[in-house]
Amino acid sequence: MKKQTKKEEKSSKFLSGALIGAALGVAAGFFATSKAGKEMTKEVKNKSVEFYKYIAPQIKKIKKMGEKEYKEFINKALVSYNKNKKFSDKDIENLKKEVHASWKHLKKNF
Repeated sequence: MKKQTKKEEKSSKFLSGALIGAALGVAAGFFATSKAGKEMTKEVKNKSVEFYKYIAPQIKKIKKMGEKEYKEFINKALVSYNKNKKFSDKDIENLKKEVHASWKHLKKNF
């Protein structure tokens, strides 16, 4: 029984790290393509990392979701997360686009 628990913990940690890595990759590609994007890269990157850390404990739920459920989950998580943070509407929209775009990568690799 303990072996399964350790295996699940390792899997969860791996998935959390992979999710954060995927998000950073998507963000890097998106923001490196425009001048305005380059200026916002550092700020949005930091906010993205914080948000992915916030949702990482819920990885098991994400693995079982379809695309529509995933996007709804992310939208709710962003609203909940922003209660404690001071993000502008533009920041929230950028985060939402980035995280929604990571759906295909997540489904392909998990």
